[in-house]
Amino acid sequence: MEERALDARELIERVKAENRAARWLPLPPSELPASRTPMREEESLYYLHRHWILPDRPDPADPGAGIKGRVVHLFGRLTFAVLAPYLRQERELVARMVRMNEALARRYDDLAEAIVQRQVAEAENGAKLAALLNRALPEGSEGPDVSG
Repeated sequence: MEERALDARELIERVKAENRAARWLPLPPSELPASRTPMREEESLYYLHRHWILPDRPDPADPGAGIKGRVVHLFGRLTFAVLAPYLRQERELVARMVRMNEALARRYDDLAEAIVQRQVAEAENGAKLAALLNRALPEGSEGPDVSG
């Protein structure tokens, strides 16, 4: 089945002949509202960047003097010595997740901007088409107003 290309002149002539031309106005182009905050400026992303790192050694703060302090210090060193490989892997995993969130936020902002630009371009094209069709209507022909 072969599809025939649409001829704009033929379309206008058919609309004129049927006298069903509608005068309409497309939505006006608009930009993003000023209140939209880019995803990259989200407070939760800043929080991730500030708090993602896990400790790799016991807190050097003095655990106190005496036997209790030495036991706490020894237990801390032993715990971190045993868990060091796991903590390094966990720190790398969390770091990669934060970087991925940053990349997704950047991509989201880029896509949101592209969508807005596309909508503005489509609205401008719709306005041009409406003006063209309204100029092409026969004199004295008032079709139904479907502007909304």
